[in-house]
Amino acid sequence: MKRRIRTGIDIGSSKTTIIVGELYDSGKNIKILGHAIIPSNGIRKGEIIDGELFSRTLRLGKERLEDKIGIIIKKATIGISGSNLKSSTTEIEYKLSDDEIEITEEHCDEIFKIAEEKVIKKDEQVITKEIYNYRIDNSGIMKNPIGKVGNKLKVNVHLVRVPKLKVKKIVETLNKAKIEVENLVYNGEASSKATLKKIDKINGVALVDIGYGLTEITIFKNNKLININVIPIGGMHYINDLKYVLELSDETVKKMLLELKNKNIDEKITISYLEDGENITKTFEVRYLREIIDARTDEILEYIIKSIEASGYKEYLKNGVVLAGGIVENYEILKKLKVLLKHYEIKIGTTIKINGMTTKLKTPDYIAGMGILLTALEDEYSDLKKISIEDEVEKERKKKEEETNNINKEVAKKKTKIKSPSKLKKWLGNFI
Repeated sequence: MKRRIRTGIDIGSSKTTIIVGELYDSGKNIKILGHAIIPSNGIRKGEIIDGELFSRTLRLGKERLEDKIGIIIKKATIGISGSNLKSSTTEIEYKLSDDEIEITEEHCDEIFKIAEEKVIKKDEQVITKEIYNYRIDNSGIMKNPIGKVGNKLKVNVHLVRVPKLKVKKIVETLNKAKIEVENLVYNGEASSKATLKKIDKINGVALVDIGYGLTEITIFKNNKLININVIPIGGMHYINDLKYVLELSDETVKKMLLELKNKNIDEKITISYLEDGENITKTFEVRYLREIIDARTDEILEYIIKSIEASGYKEYLKNGVVLAGGIVENYEILKKLKVLLKHYEIKIGTTIKINGMTTKLKTPDYIAGMGILLTALEDEYSDLKKISIEDEVEKERKKKEEETNNINKEVAKKKTKIKSPSKLKKWLGNFI
């Protein structure tokens, strides 16, 4: 029996995660077969700067994972993000007919085409789309117009678009790593599959993923993705701030931040490092370091709040804000955001439990990667259902064909029986 295996790849600004999963038990269950975490060499703020370097790094990571799990990775679903992703909502009024007619899915597809022609530029392509707030003629808002009757349909269409050049670069770079791009998915949409409940998306929620180079704010309402904003700011800016102010290297700053996180240091912190072959020791006031860190945290949170306000959906987030990403458990981000958005429920997201998950994959840092894999496995499940339907159709066809053949055989037998008296009479005639 064919194994239904899919791969998801999250290309982050500091690291790239490859996760392989399998759909089994007739699509009822999934499990993680293995994962690899590699440095995002050649990537900056979600953009491929050096495709050759990244493809080499990715290929080595892929091959190590293949050796580990005994499976060849030929294709993958890839997460996509970046500050050059654009989000827009357009109101479309579509005349169906002069007379009242039944609304079909084809009419909704036509509305998407109209919205794309109105919004999308020649150098862009749509990465995700939603249609909502259906109104037939002069009716109120409804969830689904299919099957209803009218002659005019008014809707809101939300499109997330991405530069074609960005997509081309991703595809070319992955191909060099011997990976076929099976599908592209917006990271925020994928992350929602791994950490949000359906009730969150229905009631209204902002999923805020603070990564190393980017912060994604993705808003859901009535189970629809209705707004996104990707800000080129994240965990790397804490490192850059301290590196610039304290005149230290990246590695030294990372080491210092780790000590601040893991130790209860109140007054001073001493850091030793090598510079030009010389051992150097520096001591800093912890209070001074925290002032630099707090200033950056305040700026990131200010951007997040402004983004939510600018979306126009601030008052519709009944289920508040869910945090994801590599740094949300640091720098008192949760504590400060709870103060700034005190009327909302603010929490750090947790990944849904899946067989084979490691402890690392359960952390907020890997919500996007898990979501990308789940998106790929959803596609696999759709393919499985499609095959099941096709199998049922084929069974039904064969059943009808068999029934027809049986009927034809019965008819043939009856014809034979009808002819037999004349044959008998002819035979008897030989003796008369």
